[in-house]
Amino acid sequence: MARRLIGLDIGTNAVRVAELEPGDPPRLVSFGQVALPVGAMRDGEVVDPAAVTAAISRLWSELSLKKAPVRVGVATPRVLVRTVDLPTMSDDELAGALQFQAQELIPIPLEDAVLDFQILEALPIPEAVGDGPPPQPMSRVLLAAAHKDLIRNLTGAVRAAGLSVASVDLVPLALVRSVGRRVSDNGGGVEAVVSVGGGVTVVVVHELGVPRFVRILGSGGRSVTDAIARDLELTTEQAEAVKRNGETAPADLVARARTAMVRPINELVEQIRGSLDYYRTQSDAIRLLRVTLTGGGSLTPGLADQLVDTVGVPVDLARPREHIGVGDIGFPEDQLPLLDPFLPVPVGLALGGLMTGKRIDLLGGDHKEPIDKNQLIKVGAVAGAALLALLAGLTYLKASQVDDEKSKLAEATQQNAKLQSQIDALSDVKQRQTDIESLSAETQTLLANDVSWSSMLQAISRTIPTDVWLTSLQGTITVGGAVAPGAAPVAPGAPGTTGSILGTANFAGQGRDYDSVAAWIQRIGSDIPSFSDLWVPTASRSSGPADSTGTSSTNVTFSSTANITDQAKSTRADDYKVQP
Repeated sequence: MARRLIGLDIGTNAVRVAELEPGDPPRLVSFGQVALPVGAMRDGEVVDPAAVTAAISRLWSELSLKKAPVRVGVATPRVLVRTVDLPTMSDDELAGALQFQAQELIPIPLEDAVLDFQILEALPIPEAVGDGPPPQPMSRVLLAAAHKDLIRNLTGAVRAAGLSVASVDLVPLALVRSVGRRVSDNGGGVEAVVSVGGGVTVVVVHELGVPRFVRILGSGGRSVTDAIARDLELTTEQAEAVKRNGETAPADLVARARTAMVRPINELVEQIRGSLDYYRTQSDAIRLLRVTLTGGGSLTPGLADQLVDTVGVPVDLARPREHIGVGDIGFPEDQLPLLDPFLPVPVGLALGGLMTGKRIDLLGGDHKEPIDKNQLIKVGAVAGAALLALLAGLTYLKASQVDDEKSKLAEATQQNAKLQSQIDALSDVKQRQTDIESLSAETQTLLANDVSWSSMLQAISRTIPTDVWLTSLQGTITVGGAVAPGAAPVAPGAPGTTGSILGTANFAGQGRDYDSVAAWIQRIGSDIPSFSDLWVPTASRSSGPADSTGTSSTNVTFSSTANITDQAKSTRADDYKVQP
């Protein structure tokens, strides 16, 4: 019997399943979807597990699917995906190295996180410089991390439907598998796959299947539907129907709906553009040649055309059926094109079972299936009987052991006397302990104001507006909490701060306009507790770099300063603290 490859996509509006048969190409033999009630999923996370479980059970029942292991996808802003360059080593060594360095790489406490990685490629070895050591071989690694509770809620809803979970895959990687294409014959360009779901939009840039950039946005087509429902006073279902089938609605209703759609579509397109622009500004970025658009939200009227105008490269709708064969899945031939926006994620998840392409599994230590209660009772009964037999044997053994213990007591008394003489010979140990405690106290003083710069930079990268970029950052730590020259003096614990002032941070950056600078002040000044009293002393318009057409944009160049609070302190002092 052929191996079953099943991908399960749990989206904002529906759960979808795709079953593939391995082959060249793989063949789609089953596909279906069941709608979810509003609010069952939010930002890609399970909010109502019972509703999700009920939808999955109904989907399996309607398609008469067997309960084989499924590959589940996850896409939420709370999943961190990034690339890091590390010395080349084995997978086991790399796993250990990432566990050791993970806290510096991810903003999630290790005890609350599940991690996985995939080696993407070996990096070119640079030439040796002077008489220094030869350059070390390096590898580029894809690292993914998620909160354990997020994964537990997702897999729990699936298992409650009677299914086992084979893996928890990343939706961005599933999209690359199912619709990713070669965009240049010489390999000199990259493609961006943009999947607009109901509540989440995934942006993944890849080069010949190798992911170069991943961003998951917490907005999607639902924001457009909500705007129509609010402005036209319709239910969510009615608003969704007007959005998708406007040609059958009254003309005046369509006109009002299009007006309501303008702002949320503009905001979504700007977020996508900001993500792609962020990739294109990286020093090692490869030229973006094409965008492939998919997901239920890609059907929003005008979205594709506006994306072309904003991003400046061709935008095509995904064609997943070009990569797979399609069997008899219960849909007429002329209706198969209607499935194209909804196939990429479940098909890509199923393709992950072929062990080809890049894979991430965030199932972690959650592989165990729930234990059957009846079986647990039987196991407990057998264990109880064995325990009674063991206790009877121990009673007999205990009596014989009493005599042995008496003789051992005499030997122990003699040994204690010998040990006491050795303790007297080691009287200088106390002095050494005193010296260690003194060194520890000095270390605590030196590290009292030590700042975790890496954590601060991670906080800035997560919080900075998409249309603002930094050109420089300088931090100064002052002794004794004194304020550096030019900074506003703030007393420790003063209103608007979160603790003592350790020093100052000076930024230089650029934004798309003055609203961007205002967003910088609002986000960095209020969302990062490591900073207080952030302000912008200078801001002026300037011409930015020319794009590929020779056209230059006008940006706002600004400088900014802030106090560094004790929330920015590192925990290195704890590493050198003498334990009692």
